Amino acid sequence: MTEKKLNVIHLAIVIFFSVVVGLVLKDKFKGDWFEFAGFVTGVVGVYLVSVAHILNWPVGLANVALTAYVCFVGRLYADVSLQFFFFALGVQGWIMWARGGENKTELAISRIPKSWWVSICVAIAVGTAIYYPIIKHFNGAAPFIDSLLTVTSIAAQLLLNAKKVENWILWIVVDIVYIPLFQSRGLTSFAVLFAIFLVIAISGLIRWNKTCKASAS
Repeated sequence: MTEKKLNVIHLAIVIFFSVVVGLVLKDKFKGDWFEFAGFVTGVVGVYLVSVAHILNWPVGLANVALTAYVCFVGRLYADVSLQFFFFALGVQGWIMWARGGENKTELAISRIPKSWWVSICVAIAVGTAIYYPIIKHFNGAAPFIDSLLTVTSIAAQLLLNAKKVENWILWIVVDIVYIPLFQSRGLTSFAVLFAIFLVIAISGLIRWNKTCKASAS
């Protein structure tokens, strides 16, 4: 999938849907405009990722800044620090997608070797063990779960930057756990946002799998 294959009608529908739902959630749960903007940029950005369009990166960077503020207000400090990683990784991913292929061409969707999963799981476990006491020290909400999700999200983002199909598997796991976490902190709009992320992540996994199989054949 490349920029030329972006369906403008589908994108317009996604934007309209995200704005309408975001406004409804803002009104119902008395959220602020930062949550609303984070909701809209989140939905649009992840949709653009699912169709492998490079415009997801500037939209994603805007979402990172908004999410950092919302998480800070909710005392999810690991997630605040995560946004700094995401911003740096977002810039890196933008460059990799644009120039990371052969002869500085657009990067192609591919898979990781199965042996990588052992290293990924070990890295997540070690990262969580390092993060947990830090977040607990600063009285963060749900320190273990928050730390685990933070490290897993970083791993997923690195795979996404490299355009690996398996990034969606990690995102699906992260989204499933984030939904009740945000709800427990009273961030209902973000809980709904991650429920939408979950649906888009499943769609992204299916799309990227098909693209990878088509390329291989």
